[in-house]
Amino acid sequence: MNEQETHNDFESLCAGYVLGALSEEEKRTFEKMLDEASPEQIKIYRQMVRIKDDLSLAADPMEPSENLFDNILDEISTGKATAETVTSGPETSESSSSTPSNIIPMWVFKAAAAVLLAGVLGLALYSQQQSTLVIQQEAQISDLQSELEQQNQMLTQLETELERKEELLAILESRDVNLILMAGQETNPNGYGKIIWDPENERALLQVANLPEPAEDKDYQLWLIKDQQSPVSAGVFSFDQPSTDLFYKIESLNERPSDISNTFAVTLEPKGGAPQPTGSMYLLGQQN
Repeated sequence: MNEQETHNDFESLCAGYVLGALSEEEKRTFEKMLDEASPEQIKIYRQMVRIKDDLSLAADPMEPSENLFDNILDEISTGKATAETVTSGPETSESSSSTPSNIIPMWVFKAAAAVLLAGVLGLALYSQQQSTLVIQQEAQISDLQSELEQQNQMLTQLETELERKEELLAILESRDVNLILMAGQETNPNGYGKIIWDPENERALLQVANLPEPAEDKDYQLWLIKDQQSPVSAGVFSFDQPSTDLFYKIESLNERPSDISNTFAVTLEPKGGAPQPTGSMYLLGQQN
């Protein structure tokens, strides 16, 4: 018997052994083959045991492929012809001892082996499909989370925009509103700004544009200078990208305007601001 025939006999007897369909003599023959089995044959044996257990416990059995049973019928048809040829002559004790099966034909075990191996491939494919499905679902969840984060950011921006417009509208509805325009200075000639000031209610809004992004250890600081007196801080502000059109609510402008002159300036100061201006001036505007 050549190596290929030995391998085929092992698979056939393995199927019968796993299914409990071997005679005592066949079981001893297979167990001896199992003791001398190659790693590949051991793997086949373990796969058949596993698939037999999985199929018996499966809640949702897999439907076999359309060609599986046709292939098994072809194997059965071929096996019957071979069996008839083998058993057509007189049976001797020598042939009986050399043939692994004298009760169930070998083609039955070959068919069972084909079914079990097909089951191994079927469950492997099913497992792969399930893994792919899980990966796809995780990707969809990740996409939904990203989309939700973007929507939350947009909602936050809209809420900030709405709050800013409500504050601006409240100031504009006041009886006495001052508007001071600020122009860019030599340090940054393209910059500009506006102060919308409601002195009666001690509130104001600052709009700035075209200012460079400050360094991490710097802040912009707004100053009010009345009648050429010492500057009074009106608060600090900063941003993490070049400004195009930014609004800031001035919380600490509780000064009443001068009847003579009110000047506003923006300088770049150390982080947190300074008691008096020390840095370069970026914006300057005057109300006479």
